Amino acid sequence: MIRDFWVENYYSIKERQEMDFEVRSKEDEWMRVEPTPGVYLSKLGIIYGANASGKSNMLKAMQNVFDLLFTSRSNRNDPVLSGMPFALTADKPTKMYVSFFVESVRYDYLIEYTRKHIIRELLEYFPKKAKSLFYERTFNGDNKQVSIKFGTNVGIKSKTTDTLIQNTLNNHTVLSTYGKVALPDDAEPMAKLYDWIRDHVHGILKMNDGDVLPQMREVDADAKRKKFYMQMLKKADFNISDFHVLSNGRDETVAFVNTTSSDDFELPDSTQSAGTIRFIADLKYLYDAITGSHVYMLDELGEDLHYDLLLYYINVFLYNSDSSQLIMTSQETSLLAEDLINEHRQVVWFAEKSHETASSVYTRADKFGLHKNLSLYNSYRIGRLGAKPELGSPFIDLD
Repeated sequence: MIRDFWVENYYSIKERQEMDFEVRSKEDEWMRVEPTPGVYLSKLGIIYGANASGKSNMLKAMQNVFDLLFTSRSNRNDPVLSGMPFALTADKPTKMYVSFFVESVRYDYLIEYTRKHIIRELLEYFPKKAKSLFYERTFNGDNKQVSIKFGTNVGIKSKTTDTLIQNTLNNHTVLSTYGKVALPDDAEPMAKLYDWIRDHVHGILKMNDGDVLPQMREVDADAKRKKFYMQMLKKADFNISDFHVLSNGRDETVAFVNTTSSDDFELPDSTQSAGTIRFIADLKYLYDAITGSHVYMLDELGEDLHYDLLLYYINVFLYNSDSSQLIMTSQETSLLAEDLINEHRQVVWFAEKSHETASSVYTRADKFGLHKNLSLYNSYRIGRLGAKPELGSPFIDLD
């Protein structure tokens, strides 16, 4: 679960921009999770903004920081990561910070890097509510070994530290190096963190080709998962009561059983609407979120879906998940009129491009000072909250 995140000098983001998910304890139970006693985090985060305002870049940055922790480069000449710095400060390093919980233990991670090398890493944690050093890493120059210092409470032995120093290239994080070298049992604290990121953090996900066959094959083999899918498809009013994975010995297809008052008939997945396929694809994330502990970052959730279906999806997540987080971008501004959003404004951020700096700026909805009786939706529609395109006259002059 993510507690806090900030980034600076990344794509359209110049100055430090933050998403803080910590909320007051009195917030409705179904809107929050309690990863450790006395700490409450929002389950939901929605970013709004005009096209090219930088909505997706915040999600990319959030994914980026976990990718850096988890993914090693193939060789020492690879760039640290594909993300670009802000165009006007390309000669300066990118900085990212994320605070998150793993099995009730808080971790705070700070990284500073250029395209060629990582300048600094600092990972701190709170194993007994007090801050302790997990590791700190510093850059000593090109073609020189990095310096790595582990906290005394972590239990990493000097021989293991030496192995990590020898294998941590200037474009690798310390934790990602753990994933590519064999280390003794005293590295178990690193294994716990590495495995959690691999299994529980999921970056920007978007259906691209409409192919649900691999997904439905997995569903067909899992009775509990299939029961969930059938319930959701029925509740979504698609008239789908079942499905079959069919094979002719060479190719496989998915046939969906459609039910009418008089008869049942089957239609292949190729005949289903884009919205139906998108909803089925998004059910994977929803099922995992309500049956486990996951952080999902979904770009344009609700694309191709009817508004009521998107709202239903979010409600199912909020009412049924116990330890997951959904962070998304959206263009569905009607959500702002819903009580679950209007009364919990801390789950909404507005992204806007600054005219002065061309940098993306993100503001949480409860920071605008709106009276609780004022509609968030109406305030956004009239431009009081920014994050809207400023359109010119509809008349076009071609002379």
